[in-house]
Amino acid sequence: MVNSAVANVGRWSALAYGLFYGYTHNISLQKQAEQKKIEAEYHRKELLIEQARLAYAKQNAASTTAVTTASVDVDSPEFDLEKFISQLEKEN
Repeated sequence: MVNSAVANVGRWSALAYGLFYGYTHNISLQKQAEQKKIEAEYHRKELLIEQARLAYAKQNAASTTAVTTASVDVDSPEFDLEKFISQLEKEN
């Protein structure tokens, strides 16, 4: 049979080891959760930037096309000679 003093030391050692392991494991889990939270926020911001970029490109392309066709059309009241000449230079 094992001496009661040896058994007590074993029990207290196991308890101390369990507490130490639980504490370090909890810290690592908290770090992982924080990292996932940061990555999720970064991904959300990337998506917002991409959506804004696409919306801006769509809006800018529509307004640029309308202005360009109206300003280089000779019969249009918004005719712009400089844009007409620059478009001719681009074509040549």
